[in-house]
Amino acid sequence: MNDDFGYEALGNCYWNGSMGSFVVGIIGSGPAFKVLLDIIYNEAFREFLPEMRLAAVSELDPAQSDAGLVEPGCPLYPTWREMLDNHPEINLVVELGCDEELLQAVRAALPEHVSLMDHREAVFFCGMHDMALVKGNFMNQMDHQRTLIQSIIDEIREDIFLLDKSGNVVDVNRIVWQRAGVSRRSLLGLPCWHGARLRDGSVFCRHLDPACPFHKTLQSGEKEETLVTRVNGSGLLQYYRLYAYPIFDMRGHMTHVMVMHRDITERTHREKYQQQHDKFAIIGEMSTYLAHEIRNPLFAVGGFANSLLKSPNLGEKEREKVQIIVSETMRLDRMLTNMLNFARPSRAPEGRVDIVAVCNDAAELMGIGYGKQGYQVEVRQQRTPLPSVQGDPDALKQCLVNLIKNAIEAMPDGGVIALELTLDQAMVVVRVRDQGIGMGEHELDQVFNPFYSTKKEGSGLGLAMIKKIVEECGGRVQLASVPNQGTTVSLYLCPSLDVPGDKALPAGK
Repeated sequence: MNDDFGYEALGNCYWNGSMGSFVVGIIGSGPAFKVLLDIIYNEAFREFLPEMRLAAVSELDPAQSDAGLVEPGCPLYPTWREMLDNHPEINLVVELGCDEELLQAVRAALPEHVSLMDHREAVFFCGMHDMALVKGNFMNQMDHQRTLIQSIIDEIREDIFLLDKSGNVVDVNRIVWQRAGVSRRSLLGLPCWHGARLRDGSVFCRHLDPACPFHKTLQSGEKEETLVTRVNGSGLLQYYRLYAYPIFDMRGHMTHVMVMHRDITERTHREKYQQQHDKFAIIGEMSTYLAHEIRNPLFAVGGFANSLLKSPNLGEKEREKVQIIVSETMRLDRMLTNMLNFARPSRAPEGRVDIVAVCNDAAELMGIGYGKQGYQVEVRQQRTPLPSVQGDPDALKQCLVNLIKNAIEAMPDGGVIALELTLDQAMVVVRVRDQGIGMGEHELDQVFNPFYSTKKEGSGLGLAMIKKIVEECGGRVQLASVPNQGTTVSLYLCPSLDVPGDKALPAGK
């Protein structure tokens, strides 16, 4: 191969773009002929070689010409001399005739500005051609696999972040950028919390949370996970399981971390329901023991204490102490009664309840007692008539009374407590809404647990009992709260099937 084809005087390769295109003239039609034509005509090879243009072909085998290998309009000459005479623009001649005498004659006749490649050197074109085809097939497969993997990841409902070691976004799946309301490209390079959202679109975090397993994975180089809680824009507590997976390069160095957010709120609620059910079973077993072993001596203590109070021989100080004994035994009896009522299994009520009347009764009752103290209880009903619901009217009324009491205690300066009645799909919903101090994440997580209470003298059975009563009626309870903004407790009640001649009953009827 002449030096003019491969390198300049300074040793710079022509393929680096410093040289213009090659105008090619082909002599003969040896084994590399088809390969050379593919290289010249196929734009895919411009990545590997300078631009080439076929000017003419000479001394071509008639069979090759008839096969249509040469593009229409390409001049064909019987001799190479005629080709060179008619095409002075040719600056690269490729000899494929496999004839040494012909090769020597061509080499001697070519001017200095024209490069020559003989049939032996053309073998390198064949090798490059095969390599390019292999690369093309490999890239096609890679594109196919990349598209397939991206499609699979985009269909995953969990939020997936590919982060660099600084916590910046390298890539995310579709659910992340759609929920964030921005394009995928706009999140690239930003800290991950810019794109992290809850299911309702609320901000997941406002900085790289120290509790995120991303930090542990950076230190350990292993998969890490943790459970976190968040409160969404509606004040509902959400549970998330966060996973972090290290990504290594071929040398075993960790280059990225994949973080996944999985919403496990529904699963956690089911688990908590089962845990609470198990607690109820334990409490039920304990209640039998308490009834026999504690209540009888408690009655005896209370009876003797009441008898002592009637004695004229007690001094004032002694009478005060006995009065404390009486009060405490009564308090213990009430606590024991609450525990027994809570643990006692009950049959699901089958009655039809006029829930609007029950709400009005509860609002009127609490308004009488607390109206003069700055509290106003309002019943707000949508215009659509509401169906009656399944349940026991007195039990549902007591639930509402307890919820209103809780709202009053959360609003020490007074205010409006609203009982809102609506239809939500197939359920009748009663929402008790206050504007009180609200609750934090920890309280929201524990609020329905038996015996958990934020009150000094509370038994912790109020909300747990309400939940038990509503669920026994086939409904469910939902609590949403935002600190310093208020709390909303929603009772989802099952509508009752109308029976001709059967009236829905309000509480106390």
